[in-house]
Amino acid sequence: MAGLKYYERTKLLIELIEKRKTGSPGELAGKLGLKERMIYNVLDDLRLALGKDISYCKEKKSYFFSEKY
Repeated sequence: MAGLKYYERTKLLIELIEKRKTGSPGELAGKLGLKERMIYNVLDDLRLALGKDISYCKEKKSYFFSEKY
C-alpha cells in the first residue's frame, strides 16, 4: 500500500514539474501531503532515478527539468 502512495506522489510530482506548476517548496509539500524537508529528499531521489537535473525558478515559483551541460 505504501508503494502505491509513493508511486502516485512521484507521478504527480513529475506531472507538476513538466507543467512547471509545482509552486514553492512549501506549496509543493502541501500538494503532495509531505513536510517541506521531505520534498528535497523526494526531488533528490527523482534526480537519481530519472538522470535529469531539476532546478527551481524563483520568478515562476516552480521546479522544472533542466538540461545538463
